[in-house]
Amino acid sequence: MTDNAAYEVPSAGGLFRDAQRYAQASSQASRQPSDTGAQASAQPSRQSLNIGAQNVRVTQFTAVGLTRARNDFLHTLLDSTFKAQTFQQVLHESREAAGKLQALGIAKQVNVALDKGPHDGVRVVFRCEDGSRYALKTGVNVGDDEGTANVTGRINNVWGGGEVLEASYSRGSKTQAAFQGSLSVPVNADPRRHIEVSASQTAADMRPYSTHDEVRRAVGVAYRAVGSVLTHDVRCSAMWRDICNLGSEASPTLRTEAGHTVKTSLAYTVSHDSRDSPTVPSRGSLVRATAEVAGLLGGLKFAKVHGEMQTNQRVGTDFVLATGVQGGVLVGPGRSPLSDRFFVGGQTSVRGFEFRGIGPRDHNDSIGGDVFYAAGVSLLTPLPYVQTPALRGHLWANAGQLALLDDRGLMRQTQRGVRDEVRRFFMCPSVAVGVGLVYHHSMVRVELSCGLPLVAALNDRPKPGLQFGMGVQFL
Repeated sequence: MTDNAAYEVPSAGGLFRDAQRYAQASSQASRQPSDTGAQASAQPSRQSLNIGAQNVRVTQFTAVGLTRARNDFLHTLLDSTFKAQTFQQVLHESREAAGKLQALGIAKQVNVALDKGPHDGVRVVFRCEDGSRYALKTGVNVGDDEGTANVTGRINNVWGGGEVLEASYSRGSKTQAAFQGSLSVPVNADPRRHIEVSASQTAADMRPYSTHDEVRRAVGVAYRAVGSVLTHDVRCSAMWRDICNLGSEASPTLRTEAGHTVKTSLAYTVSHDSRDSPTVPSRGSLVRATAEVAGLLGGLKFAKVHGEMQTNQRVGTDFVLATGVQGGVLVGPGRSPLSDRFFVGGQTSVRGFEFRGIGPRDHNDSIGGDVFYAAGVSLLTPLPYVQTPALRGHLWANAGQLALLDDRGLMRQTQRGVRDEVRRFFMCPSVAVGVGLVYHHSMVRVELSCGLPLVAALNDRPKPGLQFGMGVQFL
């Protein structure tokens, strides 16, 4: 195995032609007459040859043009290729290895060829072009009622094994400053499985829905595996949060929550996504569930579960019916920390209400909740006189509820009792309906809606009329 190697996923036809030439050459060589006196012009009889099923073994690998790949990495990458026993398997495993080189950014173009190798075997040849080593990009992210501008620097293939070192800095309408650095390492030369070590710091202004700032500093390690059906993510992290810079009108609840908290947690997320688009899908479904346990190494102690499900299906030829359900619960000893609670409301959540406009409040501060649910149904329609399918009409209805699981919420002692509070929580959600427009950009979904809140609690902040939203994930 050599140090040299590059990548473009080759076609099966080209590989089969290389294999057939090799097999025919070998077959003809094996049929040469052993008698030296035989006539040289004798022609071998035609035979039907099943190239794919012919037994072969790979005895040599050569990579030309690949200058930044470690030997041990290439051995791991090509382990299955060297174990292949038929031409069909060699072709398949060679293409898989070439695809992994490109997916990991080690090579940006790879041509694969098969040739006669030593010891009556096959030699696999990768003719490659090195991938880009450095990248610098700027961009804009939208979501959670905020837009941010960011700059990201990346070093690809740091040590010759597909590692990626990345650092980013961003500022936004609410994010005062955010920095994140990460190192991602593939597991067993597989681009679908990574271990990532990260560190971040974020300073955010929570106004106008809560009169304080929050600073978060975190370090963590994560393992992510992308399968054909499910995606798994396991993350262990330690986070230091500081609720600070309280406004003069900060509520008593917020003043009690102010200060430093430390959280160490283990979280697991499993998801299945068969949608044809993450922003404006026309078919497919999404199922995602996350479970988090905090306090394993000290600090805050709680357990938190959050799940969501979305389905999309065509109705006729031009209409799309979408339904979505979300829910979550947070439990632990004593009152839950503000920074870990759920928040509901806004254009990307329950439309027709202000951002974080549903659920418990203390004066003007949204203080979140420990249990929530939200549901929505949408119908995307064609628009008359509009030719582009990127702009659609939008009819929707959303509902949701949020509450605390302590004496300020569902567990408070009233004349009606806890059971009645729980019943009201599930039977009396906040509800809004509306119409609007949806624009499908390649990277983001843009909505302009006119909403009408139908049911709202005393603490809710309904927002009738026009509402604008941009993001990737909507209810």
